[in-house]
Amino acid sequence: MRKDETKVWHNPELAPFARAPKSGSTTRSGTTPQDSRVAKEHRAALEALFAPRREPEPEGSGKNGKNGRDSTPKPGRIVLAPPPQSDPRATERQRLLSKLLAVEGRPHITKAANEFLGAGFTFPDDQDVHLKLLEHSDESRVREALSSLSSLLVGELPKRRAVLESRLRRIEEFAEDESTRDAAAQLRRQVSGRPDTQNQSAQ
Repeated sequence: MRKDETKVWHNPELAPFARAPKSGSTTRSGTTPQDSRVAKEHRAALEALFAPRREPEPEGSGKNGKNGRDSTPKPGRIVLAPPPQSDPRATERQRLLSKLLAVEGRPHITKAANEFLGAGFTFPDDQDVHLKLLEHSDESRVREALSSLSSLLVGELPKRRAVLESRLRRIEEFAEDESTRDAAAQLRRQVSGRPDTQNQSAQ
């Protein structure tokens, strides 16, 4: 009897689950893996059918889910046409004039002024420019500056009166040409408000 009972324990018909089911065999629930996959797909389809529908967000009204930045389209940027290329001559003139106004000392002023004239430009009627030219080493340029300043100061007040009077005194004292010294003295009297003694004596 014990031998028969031992055989019963190993009988595959009485213990069908002792061995692993082969491919395509049924599971304990009596379903095949294929039936289980079909059931899952069916369940997923039902869940999708009865799940509450979400209204799609209008395009551009939300934020980008990836980085959270606002994806609202911004108004188009107005692109202005590039400005026309400036006149290279005008640019060169401005550069040389700025250089003249920036330098100090007679040698540097003389060099900058000659460079400006050598490029074919003429000095503008500006007090600061002609005040610089009073330091030119060529007295003919100094006399031209004195004449221009005399005309400008008829209708304008001197911008840098102390500097102007100081340079005029130095020209009166150290200029080699007498006409240069006389022009400087006359302009200094005009700036200081004193009458022109030469014109009174001539009358």
